[in-house]
Amino acid sequence: MSIPLSERIGAMGLVDQLRHREMAIQEHLDLPRRRAEVAEGIRTYYQSHGIAFDEATVEEGVRQFFARRLEFQAPALGFTQRLLTRLAMAYRALLKGVAYSVLLIALGLGTLFLVESGLNIRAGLRADQLAIDVQQLQMDLAAQRQRLEQSKARQARQTVPVVADLLVKVERLLPSPSQSLTVARPDPITSDNRPPLNARIEQAYFELAGSRNNLAKARKRLNRVEHVYISLDRQQQLQDRLNAMPLPKADHDQLADWLNRAGEDIAKLQLEKADASLDAVKDYLIYAAEPLTIELIDRPGIKSGVERCYENAGCNPNSTRGKSWYLIVEPFDAAGKQTWVPVTSVETGKTRWANRFGVRVSYDEYLRVRQDKLEDGHISQRLIGRKPVNNLSIHFSQSTNATSDMILEW
Repeated sequence: MSIPLSERIGAMGLVDQLRHREMAIQEHLDLPRRRAEVAEGIRTYYQSHGIAFDEATVEEGVRQFFARRLEFQAPALGFTQRLLTRLAMAYRALLKGVAYSVLLIALGLGTLFLVESGLNIRAGLRADQLAIDVQQLQMDLAAQRQRLEQSKARQARQTVPVVADLLVKVERLLPSPSQSLTVARPDPITSDNRPPLNARIEQAYFELAGSRNNLAKARKRLNRVEHVYISLDRQQQLQDRLNAMPLPKADHDQLADWLNRAGEDIAKLQLEKADASLDAVKDYLIYAAEPLTIELIDRPGIKSGVERCYENAGCNPNSTRGKSWYLIVEPFDAAGKQTWVPVTSVETGKTRWANRFGVRVSYDEYLRVRQDKLEDGHISQRLIGRKPVNNLSIHFSQSTNATSDMILEW
């Protein structure tokens, strides 16, 4: 079988090409042999031309040549090329930095927006609250002015000097409606109009505080005016009750004197002291209207009598020197219910209402009651005194001491 010449020439050309490529590769791969051949060629050249040389220099030059033979020598780059190259190499880091920057800017803008929105909302709420507070002040002011007019009307009917002075002070203290307390609320509230709005609100609250303070003082004085009239009405009512009650002259004069003192205290605006006197008169009138009985206590566990010793050095058990004797009694109303009576202690001089007290008796009476209780554990004759209706005084039986001294503690 004959092979065409064209195929043989083509195949030989490809084989030669591969052989030369292999030889070139081997030439580069067999570096020691190649360096030795080049060094020998350099020596031969220098010797044939009579050039002096040093073996070490030739070896070093050949070594450096082959060391850089396969090294890529990049061409010099311009500024723009270097910048683009660096940006291309660092694009991931740049992308992260840009992303972080955008995020921080967005967060900053969002925070600023939230802060500004919060400040605007707060300013709006303060403006709304101011409007509510001003409205409440106007309502309170109207109520106090109505009270003032009512007090003036009564003062015109019943002149009371101390009330006239109070009403003049109230008139001066009651604040007048002020337009400066009204602050217009802009819509919308922005960072531009917010500062002047806050300034107007602060000024309005400053004036509002002064108005509230004056209103409180006026209210307090109006309360005293009403207190004066209430006390005067009570005084008159109690005076009418006293005049209608047929009390003994001494009892009537005593209560009338208390009422007069209460009137003097009212004129001095000592209202608490006046009320105490009026309360006392009221209690005594109720007490005077009821008939009472005074009986010896006859219950287990409660003393029916006590012995007092007033000798500084102590009393002799077998002697009556320096001693007083008291029977313990309790008051009852007409229904037989234990009640309270005013008792003045002979030992302290103080008077208080009591439902149990001691009344002084003679030594013989004390012994009689004691013996009576020892016989069967009870007192056979318990009644020891009475308080008649329309009377303040208790009338004790002849068995008690002539002075009817009483004690509250034993």
